[in-house]
Amino acid sequence: MDYVIVAFRSRTHTMRFAEELRRRGVPAEIVNTPRRAYVGCGLSVKVSARFFPFVKRLERSLGFDSFAGFFAYGKGGGLKGV
Repeated sequence: MDYVIVAFRSRTHTMRFAEELRRRGVPAEIVNTPRRAYVGCGLSVKVSARFFPFVKRLERSLGFDSFAGFFAYGKGGGLKGV
């Protein structure tokens, strides 16, 4: 797993979550949600896999009701839910 996509059903929540990560020193990028994920509002937050444990805890603590899931990208472009 190289990086993680955090998908939401709300663009507002996507932007707010990325901002919360950045405020805490985690590099985060807004990206188009991969079509293979079949979820969300079309935008997601991309973070390095090394931050995944922190990102997971933060998502749970913020409790966005539009959270759609975590998806891992590995070498070769493989996408899977985590």
